[in-house]
Amino acid sequence: MKYSPKEIALALPALLVAVCVRILRPVVTIRFRNFPADDLGAMTVVSQNYLRIKEPLNRSRRFDFWYLKPEVKISSEYLLGLISSQIKIHRSRFIELVAAWSERLPGSSSHLIESEIRITPLEGTSEKFRLSQSDRDLSSEYLGQIGIDPKKEFVTLMVRDAAYKGDVPQPNNHLRNDKENYRNHNIDDYLPVAEKFASMGVQVVRTGAKVERELVSVSPLVIDYACSGKRTEAADIYLASECAMCISTTSGLDHVAAMSGRPRVITNQGPIDQASRLFYSSDVFILQRFAETASGKNLTLSESLQFAEIRNLDWYHKVIDRGLQFVRNTPTEILEASLEGWQRGKSQWVDRAEDLELQAQFWHIYDRFFPDHKSRFLNGRPHLGSQFLRTNKWWLA
Repeated sequence: MKYSPKEIALALPALLVAVCVRILRPVVTIRFRNFPADDLGAMTVVSQNYLRIKEPLNRSRRFDFWYLKPEVKISSEYLLGLISSQIKIHRSRFIELVAAWSERLPGSSSHLIESEIRITPLEGTSEKFRLSQSDRDLSSEYLGQIGIDPKKEFVTLMVRDAAYKGDVPQPNNHLRNDKENYRNHNIDDYLPVAEKFASMGVQVVRTGAKVERELVSVSPLVIDYACSGKRTEAADIYLASECAMCISTTSGLDHVAAMSGRPRVITNQGPIDQASRLFYSSDVFILQRFAETASGKNLTLSESLQFAEIRNLDWYHKVIDRGLQFVRNTPTEILEASLEGWQRGKSQWVDRAEDLELQAQFWHIYDRFFPDHKSRFLNGRPHLGSQFLRTNKWWLA
């Protein structure tokens, strides 16, 4: 990093403060953490997890300092404002320097605010992102002006494509920018589900800060809010927190929906292990599958998880360079999972004996490859799409 003369002048005082923090530890614990304002999902989950585990009785003997780096591009100023009303977040270069020194001194872990992203303990924290009545009224009126009737049920469609991080460098050790390509999807694959819900009289609102192209539908109940040119951060939060259900490809905004008590349907999920970290027990989800690039052979779930690149999926190129390819969900699979999520949310879904058996087969394989994850399902396990499993029984072989 390059430091300005002012920052260099602050370095020594910051070191002295970090040393004093260590000296004071028998009396009071002072902790620091950089707040992840550049990622909407991390912002949501980290802040609410922190509020959940906060110990009010020990507050007098512990002081926490969250800080925000000035160079960070904030993903949502409006959401940050909501969180800042719950947690004090400092914009101080001096605190940042103290924290940087603290991380380099002995015993650093005792002075670092825990910020593990784990969803299951957050279930039951509904209403965390419910807007004030005045903001709800303003957002409701605003959305009415652009063709969305907030008095009627609506489903939000949160589909990430290549435009979202197209201008953000994601270099890996091969100097390529394909880190998260598996998360980018074709909005046209979601048109059948949008028009199906519209035929049921349910509005479908496509959200997104940056998208490649418009979602074109003949139905007036399918509204491409992302391409309206009229989206606002406040309306984003309103749509997520007030929707009847969200259909997502795992985005930060869908956590706002879940923490507002709204059901989620997760489609085209890539990392399999996230079922125990980022999913709620009420979620319905379907996964991408994998195939050999050279032969075109489709891999079973067990065959897929034999590859470390799939078990620990974090970079797109690791899977591709292993001679494998992602098999995305079909429009039919997306539609079927979404209808199941809708019926489960309305308490209308009835599991068949076959469905329960197939679910058990999936989780048996999951537990075999991720045995240490069993304790994470505090409130029950999410549901892998029933029709997805019925159609792909071979995948569980």
